[in-house]
Amino acid sequence: MATGVKRQGSDAMAESPVQGASDEPRRPAAEAAPKRAGGSPFKLYKPGQGAHVRWCSAAGAGTIALAFGSFIHEQLALFGNLTAQTIVPAALVAGLAGLIFRLIGQTRSVVDFMIATEGEMKKVNWSTRREVFGATKVVIFTVFTLGTFLFLADMVFIVLFESIGVLQIGFLQRLFGGPE
Repeated sequence: MATGVKRQGSDAMAESPVQGASDEPRRPAAEAAPKRAGGSPFKLYKPGQGAHVRWCSAAGAGTIALAFGSFIHEQLALFGNLTAQTIVPAALVAGLAGLIFRLIGQTRSVVDFMIATEGEMKKVNWSTRREVFGATKVVIFTVFTLGTFLFLADMVFIVLFESIGVLQIGFLQRLFGGPE
């Protein structure tokens, strides 16, 4: 190559005598670090991120797994084999625990979703305690008001239908006394 000649395109970068440059093409950042073979099967994907959502999801799924194990234990009691009644539910719960850990701790799409969910929950504008109490009072008042209105409307219809002879339950006699 002659000195002083400037080359066009990507060849100019590849052949430039820059200190520390290598001859092989650069890989994108995602491919830069090859995946390690092996490693711990208990390694979490992105530990520390989305911790609250992950712990709560694991607790909920664990509760469901324990309830399922209890259900299987009760169903196997019908057969009378105490060994199977104990070992089968324990193995199922252990298998479900491994599946839950795999999903919530290591599956990239699930973990990324939970991290994004926790991030969105931090953006929520939560109501103050005073606002919650005020809204609760409105709901309770509305429920009692509608309940009272519906009770009174029902009584009016009962009296109306008894007076024209459609209903014959003796409501007025029971309410106000008198011969039935």
